[in-house]
Amino acid sequence: MVCMGTYEASVETTFGATHALNLGGGKLEASHGHDWCVTATFRSSKLLEPMAVVIDFELVFAALRKIADKLEGADLNKIDFFAGGRSSAEMVAEYLAGLLADELGPPGNTLYCVTVTEATGCKAGFFPNHPDTSKP
Repeated sequence: MVCMGTYEASVETTFGATHALNLGGGKLEASHGHDWCVTATFRSSKLLEPMAVVIDFELVFAALRKIADKLEGADLNKIDFFAGGRSSAEMVAEYLAGLLADELGPPGNTLYCVTVTEATGCKAGFFPNHPDTSKP
């Protein structure tokens, strides 16, 4: 029996970094740290042969670790991408998605979503290849 559908694979890693969000009026909240948990999810209707995988876990884990190692202990507000206190979990997810896609090259074209958890119960995601559906 052959089913039509989509496969999904996810890889996680963590890093510790600080940030402070822009509260408006030129004020930043107090800088504070999180143990950020990053999940990269890949989707595809076809599996890569001969392994029969969406993406090679080891390849993704190595790329995520390389990125996470560079961010370990960092103040995210000092990275140009987050200028002006725009280091929200949503923006961290977008930033990581871009770095991961660059790191992986063509195998990364199945990247569906990058989510970051900054604290228990607080998660944000970025879907790099999907349009904004909130607009009419």
